[in-house]
Amino acid sequence: MTTSLTVLYGSETGTAQDTAEQIWRDAKRMKLKCSVAAMDEYNIEKLISEKLVVFVIATTGQGEPPLNMRRTWRFLLRKNLPSTSLINVQYAVLGLGDSSYQKYNYAAKKLRKRLAQLGARELIPIGLADDQHDLGIDGTVGPWVEELWTKVSEIFNISKEIYINRDQEVIQRFDVTVINSTIINGTNNQYRDIYKHEMSLNESLKIGTVLENNRTTSDDHFQDVRLIKLQAEGLDYTPGDVLYVRPKNSPEQVQKFFTVLNDHGVNAYPNMVIRVTGKEIKVPSVLTRDLTLQEVAEQYWDLSFKPRRSTMQTLAFISDDELEKEKLIEFTTPTGQEELFNYVTRPRRNIIEVLHDFPHTTRKLNIKLLFEIMSPIKPRAFSIASSLNKTKNEIHILVAVVKYKTKLLEPRLGLCSNWLADLKLREEVIFWIQKGTFKFDYNKPMILIGPGTGVAPFRSLLLEKASTNKDLSDCILFFGCRSKLKDYHCKEDFETLSQTNGLRLFCAFSRDQEQKIYVQHVIRDQSELCWKFLKSSANIYLAGSSKNMPDSVQEEFVNLAKKFGDMTEEEGKNFVTQLELSGRYQTETWA
Repeated sequence: MTTSLTVLYGSETGTAQDTAEQIWRDAKRMKLKCSVAAMDEYNIEKLISEKLVVFVIATTGQGEPPLNMRRTWRFLLRKNLPSTSLINVQYAVLGLGDSSYQKYNYAAKKLRKRLAQLGARELIPIGLADDQHDLGIDGTVGPWVEELWTKVSEIFNISKEIYINRDQEVIQRFDVTVINSTIINGTNNQYRDIYKHEMSLNESLKIGTVLENNRTTSDDHFQDVRLIKLQAEGLDYTPGDVLYVRPKNSPEQVQKFFTVLNDHGVNAYPNMVIRVTGKEIKVPSVLTRDLTLQEVAEQYWDLSFKPRRSTMQTLAFISDDELEKEKLIEFTTPTGQEELFNYVTRPRRNIIEVLHDFPHTTRKLNIKLLFEIMSPIKPRAFSIASSLNKTKNEIHILVAVVKYKTKLLEPRLGLCSNWLADLKLREEVIFWIQKGTFKFDYNKPMILIGPGTGVAPFRSLLLEKASTNKDLSDCILFFGCRSKLKDYHCKEDFETLSQTNGLRLFCAFSRDQEQKIYVQHVIRDQSELCWKFLKSSANIYLAGSSKNMPDSVQEEFVNLAKKFGDMTEEEGKNFVTQLELSGRYQTETWA
């Protein structure tokens, strides 16, 4: 009997899909019948008849399931489902998360618990991949997948040798055909925005026109932060919502990409017209019409992505150079992960640089193989910083431009932030809006903590509230940055709201004096006011970097409870925990 495996993924940005498709490739090498799909694209009523299912689940925000599994999740939560519904199903859950978030891998853990409640049997223990691991998610994914195939081979008496053999052919997801080498639209490298095509398929997509792209930091400040204002029709959002964009690679990166390919004899040119069709994997809708390779390289492939273990495995399969193949195989082994970390992760080496470093292997590439080693550009999320009541038909975001040095000669540039920073007036941006994690209660006092660009959702909230209820005296805003004169984002907005609407504004300028002052120190200074607000049923909302700030702020509220509530350390911690559990202490942080 043919063993059948179903791989289902839930992902907001595509990482879980990449991992699920890698499991699919491994299954194909082991001669298993295997299918892969997003959870909401799978007919969940078929789950009862499955024998073996692998779930790859990313957690978003504060523990929410990804958008493309929410309909399925609601179905699984039905109270009328018998506890023996999935008694014949064996499953394995791989979670993809970030331990800097409080609800680390929460969606995967909840799914595992629910599957067990419905009678399904766990094949191997849940895998909890952590983006904060030195090796990234591969620090867990690699060993977990090895354990998965060991167990599968034991239960179903299948040889694992094919999976172990690193010299097998590449399992390709798509058929790619070169139609011709004539530019199909425009001249002088003027290509289409390929995602405009999707607007007819996805009504949530909108086009915004750049109204302003202003720097909010001084010219001599080390970081460039932008307040970008877009104009668009038919906007519908509320404070706390999130704007998603899918950026484009810079012309310089695209040129480097084609130069590396051409220098190594790869038959891949910008004006090639290609057609992508599916084999067993569904073709992304954006690739379902003829495109030039230039359009794919500029708008679909992420030329800045850091190759993962699976990428190195594919390159190892095609390499015929002894030294290069040996090194690539080493990168795929458990003992070679530290070496891979030092080569890719630590210096943030991108795919173009890797192809340059392995010239003999790169020479073996073709158009089809490029679709196997390249990763799609993932959408980026930004908290909306504007109010529809205040600025009709506008949507604003606050963007910190990412640029830093590693041991590599060229500085590392954030793909999306630099693309946004380079946008000119009247240029277009395709975007969509989703609900964020904050659930603002306008009927209760608010303590808002937003250092740096974390203040963006609170700008939206305060502008919205001021436009309908002029009095903001029941709102405290704690803002932090380095210097009052260098990186005080949206200063005029907050000081005007303070002067005319009664906003209680407190700032921490960490470098404007010898002793560093952060938001937690200012909260300590205003502890009596904060306690008064909390006793009046105030909610706490915190947004910003997940590194040290959230824990430091939480510690101050524990101290506040000890001081004014006459609590012990343990009671103070329980007090804050109860605030979190009841939704009165909400956080939105990022690494």
